[in-house]
Amino acid sequence: MEELLAQFAEAVGQLVPRLGGAAAALVVGWILGRLIGAAASRLVKKLGLDELAEGSAMARVLSSYGVSASGFVGLVIKWTIYASSVLVAIDLLGVPALERFSEAAIEYLPSFIGGMLVLVGGIALAEFLARILGESLSGLPYSRLVVLFARFMLLSIVITMSLMVMKIDATILYSMLNAMFWGISICVGAAVGIALGFSLKDYVASSLKTWAETARKAEREREVQEYEEKMRGYEERVKELCEELERREEKIRELEERSGKRLYEYERLEADIRARLEELVGDTGEIMYAKGGYRIVISDITRFPLAEVLVCLTNNGYRAIVEKGDKGYVIDARPMRR
Repeated sequence: MEELLAQFAEAVGQLVPRLGGAAAALVVGWILGRLIGAAASRLVKKLGLDELAEGSAMARVLSSYGVSASGFVGLVIKWTIYASSVLVAIDLLGVPALERFSEAAIEYLPSFIGGMLVLVGGIALAEFLARILGESLSGLPYSRLVVLFARFMLLSIVITMSLMVMKIDATILYSMLNAMFWGISICVGAAVGIALGFSLKDYVASSLKTWAETARKAEREREVQEYEEKMRGYEERVKELCEELERREEKIRELEERSGKRLYEYERLEADIRARLEELVGDTGEIMYAKGGYRIVISDITRFPLAEVLVCLTNNGYRAIVEKGDKGYVIDARPMRR
């Protein structure tokens, strides 16, 4: 009996410090949870979390329970600290069955906290982006539908990421969201395509007509430009031909002047030669023109100045030949070729 009492006293002696430590852990956790939760709530409120989450589905759900977004963050942090203190108290009690549970819970607690923070921050960011998109598309048709679709997709991404951070298998949710996304995208794309097709029908027809007219106008301008280039080429060619004609006319005038001068000199020379021949021959013979030269018929050979006549003809470029004919001697004088 005494041995049993001693064992009981020993067990109670070992349990009392553990109970005291567990109670102290609970009290400290309760105090820290309230203080840190309140501080976190005020901090995120100053950062504008309530304004970012205003109008979102999360804000509407929380407002139905009288809790704001910043208050929800404070509650999550506060109860997380409470849960941590409970797990610490369980660990201090030293109960083997509860120790394994507390170890697993303590290992999972950071993932849970991270997932909740991702969820809250992601929802606030999604609402902020959706609000910006709504303000940018205000006044456009189907803007509310586009904003709703964007909000749904952003929230789906946030929920999926938070579940992944919490180490919760989100494969089924991801597959469903992926299929839903593609289905909605295809439907929206088809609807937009049909709407654009009907709304842009007249515009496309008008644009095609305008493009065709522009193409025809460009073709006409190109033809006119080619014609003008050809005409400029013809004008330049005509100008060159006119210049060539002027040069040739100038050359012809020069040749005519030279020919006139030569003819004048020749005529003057011929007149001088004829006068000289008539002076030499006198009544001793008869001078006649024949084939560009002279034919002199000698009537009185005894008085005819044969030597002087031959010298005169030879010095003036004539080839003189003396022949004897039926009527006497004849001198044929032809111009020598040069």
